[in-house]
Amino acid sequence: MRKLLFLLLGVAMISLPLGCSKEETSTNNNNNDVSKEFGGFSPADEQPYFGDTSLVTKLSGDQEFEDSVSDSASVDSLAADSGVVIYAFRIVWGRLAFDSTVTAVTDWSGSLEVSHGVEIVRRTINFEPPQDYILPRTDRKVIGWVSKTWGYHDGILANVYLNSLDKVNASIAFKTAPFTISYNFADIDNLDTVYYLSDSNAVAIRAFKYEYHGCPKGFLSGEWGTNDSGNGVFRGSWMTHNGIILGYVKGIWGVPDSNGNPQNLFYGKYIDITGRFQGLIKGHYFPHPNIYANDMARRHAGGWFEGHFYDANGVVKGEIEGRYKARPHDEGMGFFHGRWKTDCPSDDEN
Repeated sequence: MRKLLFLLLGVAMISLPLGCSKEETSTNNNNNDVSKEFGGFSPADEQPYFGDTSLVTKLSGDQEFEDSVSDSASVDSLAADSGVVIYAFRIVWGRLAFDSTVTAVTDWSGSLEVSHGVEIVRRTINFEPPQDYILPRTDRKVIGWVSKTWGYHDGILANVYLNSLDKVNASIAFKTAPFTISYNFADIDNLDTVYYLSDSNAVAIRAFKYEYHGCPKGFLSGEWGTNDSGNGVFRGSWMTHNGIILGYVKGIWGVPDSNGNPQNLFYGKYIDITGRFQGLIKGHYFPHPNIYANDMARRHAGGWFEGHFYDANGVVKGEIEGRYKARPHDEGMGFFHGRWKTDCPSDDEN
């Protein structure tokens, strides 16, 4: 099983969108020029975390989890199946953007259960021991947890392993007291949805299928909002399908046109965990229409984004897409979550 994990990580690392090697290091991360092709972001190396110590703190709630099932015979037998398919799930529950005014506690203790195959927990998201924890794994098809939230969210990143025959009839169910949902695997090669509850709690589920010989893909997650100057900014992490953090992203959105009117554009940059340049980012975001229709719409205002990442020469290396929600600056940062996928020759995956 350990060989399998190293193989998957190796494939992902080899296929990263590396640009031309650069010896220089960017010394001014905030000196962006929106009139330039990538908003002033350059293919230069950076300090780790872009030299932003607050980013270290903001992302520290996403922790690797050592699941005993990952070394089990069940997973080893699936690894020997040439037709094995992996599904990656990133599920969060609670307030998607931090809200300090919330004091009511919601108990999300529950489970993620599959009818076939094996589940492995890769990461916990904002768990606060001893209050929040993964229950002992006694069943390879069930991940159980204890989780309570109030002003923020908890979550998990998990992989599901299925053989080629099980995929046809397999299903997965997210079960908690506040919310329950189930899906058939045959219907979720790509899944991106947010379920809002009546109390403004939410459950956000993003999932995709990953094949051993397919194109590398993974998750994006972080903050989307405005800085002290009122300018749109985002920052977050870039990780593999099995939750290994490869690096970090930073960017700007709401880029002004020649008349100073904000456009629905975003620019950014992706570095690895050491600060080495990995890619430039460019795309569009699309706010949901009629967001001021009523109070509920305002609280749920946001939208979706899509774009590409590029090498140092401006050549497209892959795609990014996902959801975001901004907030007024005096209410703190909002959030974004999505996925990335490297483009490969003869790739027919979504």
